[in-house]
Amino acid sequence: MDGIMNWLDRLVDGSLVAGGVFLIIGIVGGLLLLVSLVLDGIFDAFDFGDGPLSLTTIAAFAAIFGFTAFASVGAGMSTSIAAVLGALAGLIGAAAAWWLSRFIRSAESNTSVSGDELVGSIGAVVLAIPENGLGEVAVTRHGERISLAASADTAIARGTAVRVVQTITSTSVRVEPAASAPPAEAPPTTP
Repeated sequence: MDGIMNWLDRLVDGSLVAGGVFLIIGIVGGLLLLVSLVLDGIFDAFDFGDGPLSLTTIAAFAAIFGFTAFASVGAGMSTSIAAVLGALAGLIGAAAAWWLSRFIRSAESNTSVSGDELVGSIGAVVLAIPENGLGEVAVTRHGERISLAASADTAIARGTAVRVVQTITSTSVRVEPAASAPPAEAPPTTP
């Protein structure tokens, strides 16, 4: 009976309702954070860039604010003190999320290669290129092996050194045998 009276007292003074509101804010923030991390780019229309108003930063603030304030109310603190503690914890968490997302994005490398960069590159035929058909070549750019679909005017055997003469699409090129090029190292085969 004492538990029911305690619950009724907390309902009347608003702490039970406030705790529920804080819990809902925390759950919604946590779900938004999960979605923003797992399905990156799906909410770009609602995102304000990589700054402090990014969806990830706002969601981290909401989740940490809600759960911290909910725990504070559960520990017996008043609603206003719980809200202040939640806001402080949320700001710290949002700053950490912003810093972490900036750190991760700055660590991502950009190894994309433009078509102009490929023309003149020397590579090796990985999959024989039939006359007026498609094969595959491997070219090393920026220290990374790039496999591209390749066509040629004449048939070219596997392992032959080739020179890229034209970029057809972002993943296909036209090549010709590289007569004066040093022999290209053939990529390892898989059994």
